Amino acid sequence: MTAVSRKWEVERGSDGRLHKTEVFRSDPAEMKGPLRAAVLDAGWTWRGVVFKL
Repeated sequence: MTAVSRKWEVERGSDGRLHKTEVFRSDPAEMKGPLRAAVLDAGWTWRGVVFKL
C-alpha cells in the first residue's frame, strides 16, 4: 500500500486568479532506500515488516 501525504495552499496571485501551491509532501517510499542503505552500512539486517490491523 502506498500513502503519500500532501498539503496545499491556495492564494490569490497578482493577476487576481487563484493559485494552488504544494507546501508539504511526504512519501514513505522515498525514505525507504536511504534508511535501508544506512541499516545495511551499519552491518545490520533489513527485514520488511507488514502490519495488519
